[in-house]
Amino acid sequence: MSKPGSNIDYLVHYFGIPRYQWIFVLSIGIFMVLFLLAFQPFGVNNFDPKFHISLKFLISILAFGTVVVLSLAVNEFLLRPLLIKQLDRRKLIAWLVWTYLLTATVIFYFYNYLGNWHDFRLASYFGFIRDIGMLISLPVAGFIFYVRHESLKSEYVQLKSIHMQAPASKLLHFSSDNNKDQISVALEDLLFLESQDNYVAVVFLDQGARRGTLIRSSLKRLEDANDEPMLLRCHRSFMVNLLRVRTCHGNQHGLKLGVDGADRSVPVSRTYTEEVLQRLGR
Repeated sequence: MSKPGSNIDYLVHYFGIPRYQWIFVLSIGIFMVLFLLAFQPFGVNNFDPKFHISLKFLISILAFGTVVVLSLAVNEFLLRPLLIKQLDRRKLIAWLVWTYLLTATVIFYFYNYLGNWHDFRLASYFGFIRDIGMLISLPVAGFIFYVRHESLKSEYVQLKSIHMQAPASKLLHFSSDNNKDQISVALEDLLFLESQDNYVAVVFLDQGARRGTLIRSSLKRLEDANDEPMLLRCHRSFMVNLLRVRTCHGNQHGLKLGVDGADRSVPVSRTYTEEVLQRLGR
């Protein structure tokens, strides 16, 4: 099972869901408003010890938050789909860096607009990039923890659903085309089947140790011979035991299943994506 935080595939997945994109955008905007009201940084109160929050000041701070939210919304829902057709790990990291720079730039310009461009200097701009970068790290980190929690909760519900459907321990039998070779594996020990030229590798656990046996057969033939609901075709070259699936990473264009006991992820092709997601309860 993948350790929490061991990769960012779950972030790639959630950044493709509009609901969570809005949570990302709004969390930054709301945090900015609350932070400015609480700490009044960047000289917004001119360091006046007698300063009190007035209606005009409150409206200005709310304007800050509104501008940030609108800018990030345009960035997230209009600009990103034009520039990035399919999000992956590297593109997501680059996009988050760009989002940092955009937020700092928008705040810098709006701050100077409200202050009659009194601090419109390159050195000040770089200072804003540094300060805003550190500032929005907090809501971004909060968002990452939140979606990780959602990811783990979803995985738990899926696995609980699958195991509630699990049948009693049973043996699955895999035989070669000529029926000369046969292997029987307990369902709970089977990891996955992988097609390899004219053979199929049956990968399973034997007293906790991972083993693999080659059977001369096609994957389709073994699929037809084993009418087992927990054994699911997920790729042209793979079948996976749903009882062993622990994680599901990626999106509909590139899912990968983390299989407990396996040394690598099992890919899911687009042809089988909808069925796999449905069986996993997504």
